[in-house]
Amino acid sequence: MSVRPLFPAAVLDQLGEVVRERFGSVAVSEVLGLPGEAALSRGDLSGADRLTRRGSETETLIRLFLLGLPASRAAAEAALRPLPLAEAEAAGLVEEVAGQIRATLDLRVYSETGGPDWWVVSDLGAEVRPGPLHPEHVLGIGSAGLTLAEATVRGPVRRALDVGTGCGMQALHLSEHSATVTATDLSARALRMAATTAALNAKRWDLRQGSLLEPVGQEQFDLIVSNPPFIVGPGFQPGAGGFRYRDSGLPGDSVCAELVRGLPGRLTEGGTGQLLANWIIDGSQSWQERVTGWLPATGCQAWVWQREVAEPGEYVALWLRDAGEQPGSPGWQRRYDQWLDWFAANGVAGIGMGLISMRRTAEQSSQVVCQDVPQAHEHPIGFAVEDWFRRGAWLRARSTQCLLDSRLITAPGLVRSTHSLISAEGWQPALTQLRQPGGLRWELEVDDAVAALVAACTGEPKLGVVLSVLAAAVSAGVDEVTTALTPVVRDLIERGLLVPVDLASESGAGGVR
Repeated sequence: MSVRPLFPAAVLDQLGEVVRERFGSVAVSEVLGLPGEAALSRGDLSGADRLTRRGSETETLIRLFLLGLPASRAAAEAALRPLPLAEAEAAGLVEEVAGQIRATLDLRVYSETGGPDWWVVSDLGAEVRPGPLHPEHVLGIGSAGLTLAEATVRGPVRRALDVGTGCGMQALHLSEHSATVTATDLSARALRMAATTAALNAKRWDLRQGSLLEPVGQEQFDLIVSNPPFIVGPGFQPGAGGFRYRDSGLPGDSVCAELVRGLPGRLTEGGTGQLLANWIIDGSQSWQERVTGWLPATGCQAWVWQREVAEPGEYVALWLRDAGEQPGSPGWQRRYDQWLDWFAANGVAGIGMGLISMRRTAEQSSQVVCQDVPQAHEHPIGFAVEDWFRRGAWLRARSTQCLLDSRLITAPGLVRSTHSLISAEGWQPALTQLRQPGGLRWELEVDDAVAALVAACTGEPKLGVVLSVLAAAVSAGVDEVTTALTPVVRDLIERGLLVPVDLASESGAGGVR
């Protein structure tokens, strides 16, 4: 199916000239400066408004498309040239309200660090157009999308797929390192937004309409990413309490389970799938058991991060505000009660929120690691995901004896810190931690033996030699020390605090790229 952009080709061409000439990242930054950009990022539109009142063409574009503020016809005509204002109105890019010009869409410049400028088209948010969003609202660049983009593994691939593309933000990133990009969405309006984003950035994507993976059948891809409608709830339908960009219409966490089950079969061998997900936490099983149950028993390596947990009332209030509902309004109270009643009836004690990364393998059994990752980490973090897959494959291929014959090196910049507790005898060491300066920035409590082991991993001695020396130092048997510390070493390698020498040159852990 060929998806048409929102605007005619001539309008797109002229709008492209406008944004490249006076609405790029440098031009916008020069107007807003750090204070204005900070205000905009936290939703303080008044703070940005104060900096855009001098009347320059870039300021007018910021006011129209980022702040949702009106401009005079003369100012809008000057800012949009060479695109005639009448043609912009006819195409639906702007409209006249009470003698002034207002934008009908959000249009903003976006780029990854060190990359080219991109322009993304979406609907104006609730912070710009107060009140509940339209059920078919197309979300723009938001925190969830940025989280996925920063965590995505980047490397040359032949075929990439963006499931639930929305405005096309993830597809833009994929275009930089994928020979072809396919993008799907159930919303016809979202696909037209994505087509407009693609056209403004001279990109060509295969856009397909349908639910989740249905539009691609049994096709396989080297990389699949998805920011799906992952909200956990009663299964609100768009227009009946739900919104297309976030509500799947399926109850509970069914949409995430369905997508996770389907992704491995759509990956080529060695292919990677990554998606944002929410999951139910109840008394029947741990969150780790719940998510692990979504994944196949064979041929998959998966790493699941639980970034945060919300209790039901907190979760509902978060997403009602996200949709522009006002606390205390009849609409708010009705949906709040309905949502919490469903949670209570289904034993939902909390909702986990995080990222699932998976890789298809040819192995007979799957490996699924679920971890709480609440700490601040390096940005972007996709390199650390790739490193984790690489180290995991290395570990699975090595028996205990092979591990003992390996040479390991500490992650660059690893920090050891010791905390002391006051007592009658003075300060007494109470806690020793190893802290990773980059990547996931793990902090692990260790004893003196583990700290000494890590310090001895300089890349020269084999692990077995290090353990033998350690055993002699603590007057213990080598077999006893090996049995006790081998699982610890495997965990340190998995987390990237120790790195096999033969992987170190390929690793991004701790700043090695």
